Amino acid sequence: MSDHVVIAGAGVIGLTIACQLLLEIQEKSKPRLQSLTIMARNFPNDQPLTHEYTSPWAGAHFRPFPHRPESYESDLRESGYTRVTYKFFQEYAKQHPESTIEFMKGYDWLQEPTAEYLNLGPGYTRESLKNFVYPSKEPLPEGLKYVAEYITWCLNAPEYLKFLQTQVEQLSLRLDIPLEFSRLTLTSLKDAKKWFPKTNVLFNATGTGLSYSGGYDPLSVPIRGQTVLLNVPNPKTIRYANATITHQGKDGLWTFVIKRPAINGDPQYILGGTKQPGDDLIIPRESDTQALLARARKLFPDLMFPDKTFDVVRTNVGFRPARTGGSRVELETCPDLKIVHAYGFGGMGYEVSVGAAKHAIELYRFRPSKL
Repeated sequence: MSDHVVIAGAGVIGLTIACQLLLEIQEKSKPRLQSLTIMARNFPNDQPLTHEYTSPWAGAHFRPFPHRPESYESDLRESGYTRVTYKFFQEYAKQHPESTIEFMKGYDWLQEPTAEYLNLGPGYTRESLKNFVYPSKEPLPEGLKYVAEYITWCLNAPEYLKFLQTQVEQLSLRLDIPLEFSRLTLTSLKDAKKWFPKTNVLFNATGTGLSYSGGYDPLSVPIRGQTVLLNVPNPKTIRYANATITHQGKDGLWTFVIKRPAINGDPQYILGGTKQPGDDLIIPRESDTQALLARARKLFPDLMFPDKTFDVVRTNVGFRPARTGGSRVELETCPDLKIVHAYGFGGMGYEVSVGAAKHAIELYRFRPSKL
């Protein structure tokens, strides 16, 4: 097999597919490619970053979840992707500290846990999570009915994307595979043949699911998320330097703190977040910011400085590319093009990235997936 491969999309899924494809060729002596092209409207080193480019705005950490009865099959598959990613990151973080991947404790604080949490349902069991403890014995805010801890990871999303692009560049050079990054705005997947006539394989990592003939997957549901990036007192020793915390209140609102590791200097911290399907406001909403900070004052007071203020570096707005019924990782054979779809992961892009990429590559190689 010697193909001209195009990847549509340069977010975490598209770049991970490229990286895993090249690693597979290097490590397992898989058939090389004639060429590899990544085409997208946005790339990791763009300045300023736009709201259209979802991946840089992510909090980017691993948070497990029990499989829900109404979406059991998709939850099972996506949970499998997260475990593949987790295992890969364990070694990758050691080999590449510049990736910014860090492992640490993760805590779930829930005021109104569902039966799936209370019963430690599939996807959220002692067997499937490293160092899982329930109930946690950490000192906690009042009113919590469910507290668990486990080992998670986090990373610096913008820096990790740059790292992935560099890895793709270095691997393609080492393997002598022609590589091109092409800034294009596609109106259909078949346009890839117009721009790159030799293309015979295309990975569709466009987030919201651009189709072969044009338009987007009608099941795609962009979900608005707003977070704030903070400087904090004692950034290297504050409790969140070694732990992520996710809280769900009785009102159903989620509040989380995630470290954003720094390559140089002090880490910063992501405070989130909102989950607003159908909301297309691309600029920060002040009421959302104030609501986040108000919850943080009660839940995470050590994020504040001695004068009881927050040092807000930036307010972030991004759109999680979710999909009704779960993500799509699927092979589609068109008359002149083999397409492997890999999109619709919502806010789980980093968590599923390696697992979903490996599944997509299996479909490309005509091997049945075991995920």
